[in-house]
Amino acid sequence: MTEDDQLELRRSLGRFATGVTVVTCLGDKGPCGITANSFSSVSLQPPLILWNIAKVSHSLQAYLAAEHFAINVLSAEQQQISHHFAQSDHTVFNGIDYESSRHGVPVLPGTIACFECRTHEIHECGDHYIIIGEVERFDSSDGDPLLFFRGDYHLRGNKL
Repeated sequence: MTEDDQLELRRSLGRFATGVTVVTCLGDKGPCGITANSFSSVSLQPPLILWNIAKVSHSLQAYLAAEHFAINVLSAEQQQISHHFAQSDHTVFNGIDYESSRHGVPVLPGTIACFECRTHEIHECGDHYIIIGEVERFDSSDGDPLLFFRGDYHLRGNKL
């Protein structure tokens, strides 16, 4: 595939609206967080979800080694948190409020859903890893989701 083809593929994939999450874990250097829109349900029995992380991610090793992680589904009011955790910095939790799960995993307040997971399987696939988690605990609340479409944030179909 040429570079032009790759760019067009990326644009075409961007036509699929997704929710925005911050995936968190506790690494050996402290809490880690990364913005991800590659979250998906896999199974209800057993309760499994998945997300993808790029092989070039600065926090890759923390997530590959983590026994537990959390998927924090952002609300429409949390666009700044999405930007914050899109940084490639191991100190991304500086100035960010969070609570710790029973396994020490950071959980963000104000999200519309949170899934606390045990790492179930990890698969190497292309330039990413697919991390499958078994949901051990979850919570949700009312609110509008933060959506990503055509390379930008949206609320109820309207660009923010």
